[in-house]
Amino acid sequence: MLLRFRVANHASLRDEQELSLIADKPRAERAEGEVPRSAYRTVPATAIYGPNASGKSNVIDAIAWMRFAVLSSFRQWDPSGGVPRAPFGLRPDKAAHLTEVEAEFVLQGVRYQYGFACDDERITSEWLYDYPQGRIRRLFERSGDGSPKFGRSLTGRVKMIGDLLRPNSLYLSVAAAQGHRLLGAIRHWFDRGLIVATDFDFSARLDDTIERYLASNRRERADLLLPLLRLADVGVAGVQVDEAEADDGLRSALERMQQFFQESVGGRIVFQGSLSHRVKTVHEVESGRYALALREESSGTQTWIGMLGPVFEALAHGATLCVDELDARLHPYLSAVLVSLFQDPEVNPHRAQIVFTAHDTSLLGRNTTLKLERDQVWFTEKDHRTGATTLFPLSDFQERDSASLEKRYLVGRFGAVPFLDDDARAALAAAIKQHRNLGEAAEEPRSGATATA
Repeated sequence: MLLRFRVANHASLRDEQELSLIADKPRAERAEGEVPRSAYRTVPATAIYGPNASGKSNVIDAIAWMRFAVLSSFRQWDPSGGVPRAPFGLRPDKAAHLTEVEAEFVLQGVRYQYGFACDDERITSEWLYDYPQGRIRRLFERSGDGSPKFGRSLTGRVKMIGDLLRPNSLYLSVAAAQGHRLLGAIRHWFDRGLIVATDFDFSARLDDTIERYLASNRRERADLLLPLLRLADVGVAGVQVDEAEADDGLRSALERMQQFFQESVGGRIVFQGSLSHRVKTVHEVESGRYALALREESSGTQTWIGMLGPVFEALAHGATLCVDELDARLHPYLSAVLVSLFQDPEVNPHRAQIVFTAHDTSLLGRNTTLKLERDQVWFTEKDHRTGATTLFPLSDFQERDSASLEKRYLVGRFGAVPFLDDDARAALAAAIKQHRNLGEAAEEPRSGATATA
């Protein structure tokens, strides 16, 4: 489970911002997780709202970037290429400010706190703590270019592993690559326990869905993805996957090219299509059973199918799924249904979590299958003087009940709504009027000439 995520100086998140998934109070009707050796519980779903360009997507992107750094810094980053970060850019000395990220999570019944700070060239600090008896304990700390300091409880070849450390690689990444059992398990949590779904990785998500579909068929058991597929009621009765023919040399070259670009830009690049499979959707109608190419389906159907793999992975293994713009190209009802799967204790026995950004305010209402409480709603707002994003929870506001959260949000009760510039509106009206007058003036000579002729 993810308990908390903290970030400073990433994209529009200039100052330190923190997202907490700790519940304000227990609620038996939702699939809450227990924080070991404490009275705290975690919420199964967390929504982030805000106007366009307010920075809500940057919260998900910061989580994705931390995950990318943990998985890639040792094996994939250029040893002399520095740190591919994205600091806040709206200040003259942006290179002088460190980027810092930290995640607090539960793995195998133990609470961990891991984070690091960096500049453009190197990792400036890195730390890992655990709470085996409810109190914080150091596993390792790293500062500057010196060797990490280790706690007594961190056993193994930790000092020898430190000899392989580069200025721009994380010790956690190095230790995992060298087979350290505990640190490898923590890296594995970032890999499989923290799942990120954005438009940039749709093809990868679709491939993941296909692989799960094929795996379930190979094991000759009921397809576990079909209930999720049919839940959407988009008219799709199944999925047909055909092997695609492609030259091995071409496939290898394209895979190397894809890896190069993704390493260069931190994974934020889109590769559409697959050389391995052709995906078709199966429809059962009165006249028979027919297969359509996936590209012939609506964008909403494609989005839903692409989400099946990550959703199933999260629910099946108790992972944390982070989704940017969950409601993009999906009907509001489907967005609500998807989130409600995580809320349901029976569907979500492993206490998986979903963190998502959205514009659809109906998820705050009471007329859907979803009921989000105040401790599950966060907002982003941008300071127009500085361009910096602030992240804050709905629970900061004193509200007696949540019966009309949607209406209160839309009227600006909590902020985080678009600012409508009346002066700009008036200027637009004046410009349109002037453009029309100029057009009419330009037409008059031609009209007069035609009449004379």
